[in-house]
Amino acid sequence: MTPPVPYPAERPWFRTPRGLGTLALLLVGVCIPFLVSDYDLFNATRVLAIALGVAGLNLLVGFSGQISVGHGAIFGIGGYTTMLMMLNLDTPWPLALVSSVGVGLLVGVVIGIPALKLGGLNLGLFTIAIAAVFPLLMSRFSDVTGGTVGLALPTSPFTATAGLTSAQLGFLFALLALAGTLGLLRNLTTGRFGRAYAAVRTNRILAMANGVRVPQLKLIAFVISAAVAGFGGGILVLVLTVATPDSYLLTFSLILLMATTVGGNRSWIGAIVGAGIVVYLPDFSSDILPGQASGQFAQLIFAVLLAVCLIFAPGGLAGWSSSLARRARGLAVRRAPATESPASAHPEPKPESPPALTRKEANR
Repeated sequence: MTPPVPYPAERPWFRTPRGLGTLALLLVGVCIPFLVSDYDLFNATRVLAIALGVAGLNLLVGFSGQISVGHGAIFGIGGYTTMLMMLNLDTPWPLALVSSVGVGLLVGVVIGIPALKLGGLNLGLFTIAIAAVFPLLMSRFSDVTGGTVGLALPTSPFTATAGLTSAQLGFLFALLALAGTLGLLRNLTTGRFGRAYAAVRTNRILAMANGVRVPQLKLIAFVISAAVAGFGGGILVLVLTVATPDSYLLTFSLILLMATTVGGNRSWIGAIVGAGIVVYLPDFSSDILPGQASGQFAQLIFAVLLAVCLIFAPGGLAGWSSSLARRARGLAVRRAPATESPASAHPEPKPESPPALTRKEANR
């Protein structure tokens, strides 16, 4: 009886190629504040904050299969919550930021429960209504929200200290917040919840027959997604030091959804890619065309990217690049020369079989 073959031990995540790449990317991010100007650092911090909103949508759209066109409003609710807590209640900015997460959770429950009865087009229309109404409400209640002018902080909450400027501190905090949030979301989607979401996407009826509670899963995804979006909105107002209704129009919700699709709705790196396109594409177009034409050119490029990804790269730019990397590795393995093992290079001599008997010897 042959002994059982031991199951190979799984390598720690940080020793896998993807883990090493993530750590290298994080190390590069830590070095960025010391290599670029404050203006470039300001835009990079905006990317990190918006990436949180896109990551929340990734969980909702890419993993739970729900469509939301109202996450721009939830993003804005987190921003206004942080601003109101700091201005009206003199709350320290870390606690105000925590309150934006709590309010995001509450909004996720309020929206997620009726969303359980909706799906597809109806859910999209329901969230569109929320995104359209939110800036109108912020403009209407001017005594609380500042009306169309909005709210503004007197100074940046990130005070220069330890030889670091406020812009550097803001970027490092946003980087730490994004890295921690993406790590938590990754653990969520690769564990039991992730397998349940995959089962629901594959066959909803079969998943329910196997005991998967689909309504609870969808509500959990909506609540966590809203909390992450509120967190990102709170960080963004700390960076901008201002919150206005015009910053959270319906177009912003559509842009977040487009960034999710273009970056990759099942890739956490795709959230950063999509947010980077949202922030840097207008600057790129303004360098090419002056005035109002630059904004129209940016919208055109974004629309073309969206169409190309929908047709040729459903997994977004991040998924497409991962697919190319896998194909390249597979091609390299197939083209690599086969190395002979020592046993095959020097085979053991086989024992010779005895010579066959002749007819005369057999008759003796």
